[in-house]
Amino acid sequence: MDKLLKIAQDCGFSVVLEGRIGTQEYNSVSGPLQALEKFAEVIRDTALQEQSRQDE
Repeated sequence: MDKLLKIAQDCGFSVVLEGRIGTQEYNSVSGPLQALEKFAEVIRDTALQEQSRQDE
């Protein structure tokens, strides 16, 4: 599973494979507002960590 979709799933989103055309996959992601807030926090923290590593 794509890293971004794995993070979404870990945050409480439901990730559903809607279809596949060739090598392209189409997914639906849905969940509560709490999952969205957690997802945003994880993405923000990851971006800040990567920025910190680049600044060193």
